[in-house]
Amino acid sequence: MSGNNLLREMEMVGQRLLVKLKDLPQADAFQILPFAIILIFIGAVLLMVSLACCYSCCDGHTKKQRLARVQPAGTV
Repeated sequence: MSGNNLLREMEMVGQRLLVKLKDLPQADAFQILPFAIILIFIGAVLLMVSLACCYSCCDGHTKKQRLARVQPAGTV
């Protein structure tokens, strides 16, 4: 049952977003600025998720190589 609730909630959010997009040409600056900030935030989150997925799928964390080995110093 919670899957249906989640789907219904996502549909409602999508409908509200479409209404905001349709009203955007008539909106003033106080409505456009928060909407743009939200869109930039969503874009940044999607970019970070895609980078994290690419990093983990392409074995980015296992290909680190040391440029120089550090040897312990003798007695001081």
